[in-house]
Amino acid sequence: GLCLFNCGIGLNSMNVLKNPDFSRFQVALFSGLFGALNALIFGNRTLLRYLLNVVTEDLLRDALRSLYPRNPDRVDEQLVESFYRPAKTGGDGGVDVVAQIYTNEAGYTPMEYHDRYKDLLDSLPLHLIWGTADVVTPLTGDVGVFYCDRVANNRSGKQTTSIELVDAGHLLFDEKPEEVHASMFKWLNRKVVT
Repeated sequence: GLCLFNCGIGLNSMNVLKNPDFSRFQVALFSGLFGALNALIFGNRTLLRYLLNVVTEDLLRDALRSLYPRNPDRVDEQLVESFYRPAKTGGDGGVDVVAQIYTNEAGYTPMEYHDRYKDLLDSLPLHLIWGTADVVTPLTGDVGVFYCDRVANNRSGKQTTSIELVDAGHLLFDEKPEEVHASMFKWLNRKVVT
């Protein structure tokens, strides 16, 4: 079986262009926006290097805390340092990582995986644990709606998909580890072990 946490649209935001509900205008608008960002910022090594130098530990701490809305105290000095130090001391490697996050191929969307590997994914127990306060991949987004529909309408035909909500943000497994682990172990005992 598979256990997923706040399943995202892909490896970066580029997959929003595959949203079937987008009009041609919306796709063109977002394509232009992504193209401009890639050309002006993420493809500009000098600017990226400058931006990485502008980032302070306080700015990074605040950004990380926004991902932990229910338990911001989980953002400790060790977590901040784990992001801050490589960006400051990584030289061109830090610049390369930031550029790749935004410009690399986003990969398949979860919906494309389900189309491509339908028989396999329909046969596996699938459990999603989703943060109700996630603003990065909200349950009301394309992927959340896809999985909610999959559960509500038994799309696999085998009742193999389940979703459990946790009062947490995008990094729910770190923000509320006890609740997330309890959900995962309860599912494992119910679906996989038995």
